[in-house]
Amino acid sequence: MDKKPTVRVEIDPAYTEPKIIIQADEKTELIGQIEQAVERCIKGATTRVKGKRGDSVVLLDQQDIIRVYTENRRLIICTDEGNCEARNTLRELEEILDPGLFVRISRFELVNLNRVADFDFSAAGTIEVRFDNGSSTWVARRYVREIQQTLNKL
Repeated sequence: MDKKPTVRVEIDPAYTEPKIIIQADEKTELIGQIEQAVERCIKGATTRVKGKRGDSVVLLDQQDIIRVYTENRRLIICTDEGNCEARNTLRELEEILDPGLFVRISRFELVNLNRVADFDFSAAGTIEVRFDNGSSTWVARRYVREIQQTLNKL
């Protein structure tokens, strides 16, 4: 098991930009996960998603998105504040969204893992995804194995 790292923040006016340095005697799995988490955090902090709600254009933080799905040839972004429509394709949004947060569960849908309350495996060969807001959806059979592998990594 990896040793728990210590975290130290140094504030110095000499630094004009923040710098993150990870010091270790070897690269372990934990060090790799920390490196990926920092990269995701930096990317996620700057990448917002544009959607349209009524006549308004809204900028959505990735952590506020519950799921993204295609319905009647329209791309819908589901949030706690309601649904909005995106002009992107699902593939384009998948490239923008943080891969550490979002996972594809069908040809037509991405879900935010941080907003998933639980995965229900009780139906044979399929998975129901229940979200923290009470809504739910289903994993397409084609993606069941990928979701199981993703869950095993967590």
